[in-house]
Amino acid sequence: MSATARVAISGHEIRSTEIVKHDHGKGKPAETITASVIENRLVEADVVSGATYSSKVILKAIENVLNK
Repeated sequence: MSATARVAISGHEIRSTEIVKHDHGKGKPAETITASVIENRLVEADVVSGATYSSKVILKAIENVLNK
């Protein structure tokens, strides 16, 4: 599994996230995790039940963007 994300930051806060690519298999429900990231302004979010691995892959993709 892999994911690529785009993140908009303003005032040192996450304002929006977009999943550009997500090879998800059965993990498509995990794509809702971006709402938690925006709401909490943190990459640390609860994983989506039934799509744990995909949730972690998406969170890592967002983290990778932020670390650039």
